[in-house]
Amino acid sequence: MSLIEIPENPIPDGARDGFVVTPDKTKIRYAHWPATGPKRQGTVTLLQGRAEFIEKYFEVISDLRKRGFDVVTFDWRGQGGSQRVTRNPARGHVSNFSKFRLDLRTVLKEVSLAYYPGPHFALAHSTGALVLLSDTDRLRTMLDRVVLTAPLLGLPSGAWAPDLTAARRWLLRKLSFGLLGRPRLKAELPKTSALIEKVGFPMARVLSILGLGRLFVPGGNSEILVDFETNRQTSDKTRFDRFNAVLKAAPELGAGAPTLGWLSAAARTMLPFRRRDAGPKIKLPCLVLAAGEDKVVSTPQIEDFVSRTKAAAYVEIPGAAHELMMEKDVFRDQFWAAFDAFVPGYEVEIEQERARG
Repeated sequence: MSLIEIPENPIPDGARDGFVVTPDKTKIRYAHWPATGPKRQGTVTLLQGRAEFIEKYFEVISDLRKRGFDVVTFDWRGQGGSQRVTRNPARGHVSNFSKFRLDLRTVLKEVSLAYYPGPHFALAHSTGALVLLSDTDRLRTMLDRVVLTAPLLGLPSGAWAPDLTAARRWLLRKLSFGLLGRPRLKAELPKTSALIEKVGFPMARVLSILGLGRLFVPGGNSEILVDFETNRQTSDKTRFDRFNAVLKAAPELGAGAPTLGWLSAAARTMLPFRRRDAGPKIKLPCLVLAAGEDKVVSTPQIEDFVSRTKAAAYVEIPGAAHELMMEKDVFRDQFWAAFDAFVPGYEVEIEQERARG
């Protein structure tokens, strides 16, 4: 078995794992579990975010199984236990998101649809949610409904250098005796980072064309561990420490900062969703959840997109950080309540159980 287990993060029982090979000859690590609930409700394929790995989702997998879902998940190429694509395995690199779409289609066809009955759902986070959204024309024939958490549709203002932004505001306040540099109201903030979109995206594109796409983005490195105090993913220290413990035990699962090529590929995938007709084109029913205090992706950009998408419903969880499924219980409970209301079958079964009492 290729799955990594530590005492504080045991492998859910009944796991089966292995590798599938994509049409472009890339090995993708996958794992799947049967449902443990009283009645099977279908199959959920779980899509991770950037630099994540199967082991990080053991708790979520158990939560889904208890609800009566078979669960399939996998590591994107270049991260977790899947094949790395650069000499330095810590580089979070991909040259085109079409390769991620190939990973997803391969797992759906060879694992999810091959092993488990429908209805078929997907639960996708951040980069995984962007990959899924970019391929809904194809996936609408494979999936019945999808739930997306904090999809990567834009980077928030100050995302590139948050410390520099804070320092600039502090200096302006001092020089202007408090008249300038005060934090703007949330409603007044730009939806995305102008610096990244006007400078970073074009720079990444040009440097990638020149053959430098495998370099880290400015300020990036191979470090896979961050301190809880500086992390932007979750406010739950217990869960954060658990994930770090997995990485300390198995650093080969980690991935460092993204590369210029990854940033360029992400930009080419994100920006088309700004077009007015992008939302109406999506026919696959979606529930989109956003985090009110997200510092990794742009929540206002997510809300703007959903407002133009008839097939999508929107829920924002105030106070939550980026990783809604890894947050404190007060936020996770809201996520699961929204999930249960959207994915057919679960709430009906609970009511029937109560009635039988």
